[in-house]
Amino acid sequence: TAGPKYGAQVHDLVENISNRGARVAGFMGESALSCGGQIILPPGYLKTVYEAVRGAGGLCISDEVQVGFGRCGTGLWIFQTQGVVPDIVTIGKSMGNGHPMAGVITTRAIAEKYRLNRPEYFNTYGGNPVSMAVGLAVLDVIEEECLIKHAKDTGDVFLEKLNLLKKQHECIGDVGGIGLFLGI
Repeated sequence: TAGPKYGAQVHDLVENISNRGARVAGFMGESALSCGGQIILPPGYLKTVYEAVRGAGGLCISDEVQVGFGRCGTGLWIFQTQGVVPDIVTIGKSMGNGHPMAGVITTRAIAEKYRLNRPEYFNTYGGNPVSMAVGLAVLDVIEEECLIKHAKDTGDVFLEKLNLLKKQHECIGDVGGIGLFLGI
């Protein structure tokens, strides 16, 4: 499939960097390309990329700011469709359902290393109890109202109808996506 072939290009880049005596810090990318046109990565792409980056000692970071929180209809995170688990996940936007929030999820080992190195860090909004309540309420609603399943079911119908429109209108070049992460 195309995914491992595209991923092999990243492997070649990692190898090139290593051959020059440098180290790869990591790979950061959206789990599906939102601003690029709702492009779903081909199966096996992230797996191949993550293997190459981790093999060189780098971290794998998934940007789920726009695509996360069940929008794809297959799970809470769209990286799950690739069968990978990132070292770090960045989240935001839908995390607060309109309330300005963002967050980072990481492994215990990375968090502990961060804590032990004691870097100076400051965030005006960090630990705000209102924001914490909003974030928890969003997670509760996603679960209680089965919004991930709803995103899949509604998205399937929407995608079908968009493809009908594509057949009727030449100006629609492409339709794609998954769940309610769709684009024309």
